[in-house]
Amino acid sequence: MANSVVEAARDGRTAVVATAGATLGLLAFAADFVAGAAGQVLIAVVSSGFAWGLAAVLVGRSAATARRAAIEATRLLVLATLLYYLLVLVVSRRWSGGYLEDGTSADLLGLRSVAVMTAAWLAGAVVAGPILGMLGHVVRVGTTSLAAGAAGGLCGLLSGEGWQALVLAPPWQLLAVTDPHHAQFVRGVLAGQVVKIGLPIVVLAWLATTRRLWRAWPMLLIAAVSCGALSAVLWHVLYVA
Repeated sequence: MANSVVEAARDGRTAVVATAGATLGLLAFAADFVAGAAGQVLIAVVSSGFAWGLAAVLVGRSAATARRAAIEATRLLVLATLLYYLLVLVVSRRWSGGYLEDGTSADLLGLRSVAVMTAAWLAGAVVAGPILGMLGHVVRVGTTSLAAGAAGGLCGLLSGEGWQALVLAPPWQLLAVTDPHHAQFVRGVLAGQVVKIGLPIVVLAWLATTRRLWRAWPMLLIAAVSCGALSAVLWHVLYVA
């Protein structure tokens, strides 16, 4: 009887993770079709390192064990990645229809690009999934100091993409754009940066409040700053690559 209950619980978790992964992939794909400033904000909310990372954190936070947290968070990200690029390959077909300078089709190069990006993001999911899942689990079950370090680290990791974008395109440069054909899009980029930095701080405040981690604020701050800097550097390397 006990084994049946355990199996049923695992099946239920598997279904939840699969549903979350499918939803994440679909939302990210849908965000690509929204143009202008609204599209940039929507991408920041549902199709960014913050959005996907937060989903992995929440799955890990609700897992029964650290091992399950790592496995389930990784499954979530892998499924979302596969579904997103499958939709790009079959539905939007953004890789097709182009031509090279000599007039020949660029479809093979487009397919190669899709394959390379799929492999790259799958590798990222396999690396980031266990880390984010286990940190989410530690926030829930760890001691105050460990939970504070994990929560601060998550804030830094989830906001790294936003900090990298902020350094690459500072607000004063974006606000200086006055061309009416580009101004609205640029404002959307700036709003997206604010979302990618602001929402991780909101998540940190939520985690710290639910676990009463504010008394360990030095650990929160140190972990957030150090992990934020590391994450921003990694995002920059990825951007350059």
